Amino acid sequence: MNNHDNAADMVAEADRERARADAGEGLARLRGASLDELASLAGELRCQVDDLTDDAHSSNPIPPDRLRNVTARLSRLADTLSRAARGYAGARATDMAYPRVFEDLDEHGWTARPDRDLDGTLPPIPISELGDNHRGYRRGWRRGDQTITLWFTGPYSLAYGAASGHGRLWTVQEVKAVITSAPTPIREANAESRRSSAVSFGATYDQVADHMRAAGWGAPVEEHPCDRRGIRRPDGTGTSGVWESPSVYGFRVYAWGVGDEPAHVWYWAGTLATLDALRRLTDRH
Repeated sequence: MNNHDNAADMVAEADRERARADAGEGLARLRGASLDELASLAGELRCQVDDLTDDAHSSNPIPPDRLRNVTARLSRLADTLSRAARGYAGARATDMAYPRVFEDLDEHGWTARPDRDLDGTLPPIPISELGDNHRGYRRGWRRGDQTITLWFTGPYSLAYGAASGHGRLWTVQEVKAVITSAPTPIREANAESRRSSAVSFGATYDQVADHMRAAGWGAPVEEHPCDRRGIRRPDGTGTSGVWESPSVYGFRVYAWGVGDEPAHVWYWAGTLATLDALRRLTDRH
């Protein structure tokens, strides 16, 4: 009888050891994937620094106005690397594993929100629980009027999730259900504004900026006073701005306008004649 009891205890302990080993192996794979992603980010940063260094020693260096754009990209990439490294350092075997999270976001029409739009966002847990639990590399997406914010502890693992209209998301199934749900439409007032501006480009610079924010591009990466021709002037009565795509590296939209006058908008491939064209362009990027 005692031998039987001992055998049952030994089997139970073996099962626990096997579970611990499986959890450890899963965590090791996650950390390996995290290191691969961080190495890729570091490699991209190194290449850009090398290019900038080579240019600095060339006979025809980048002019100051373009240099600001280059250094701004370097700063954003370094910030991404730093935040990802801090977030991935807190990975646990009990985190939500969602290997297809980025594929599902892409397939269901979610657009990445610029990181600067997420400033001050905390995990959706009580303040009393924060402490060491404030883990993860925070990223956000938007689709129509819906938003979702995820705290990554690895390329495919999540510490927390939160979504508009849902609050905290506790499980992978809940996160997946939000991501793969039917999109909610843009508020009717915004849709009406787009329709009324689609025939001719009557949108002002402020209306263009509102559209870019609603489309998930956030605030301009550059904004300056300008004259009526769009040339930067410290005492200019107009405003010029540049937006960088949150999903396509290096893709930019430029706009300038004065007061309530129609704005001038273009991107790297040409000008835009209607606000509807701008809507289609930002929807794609």
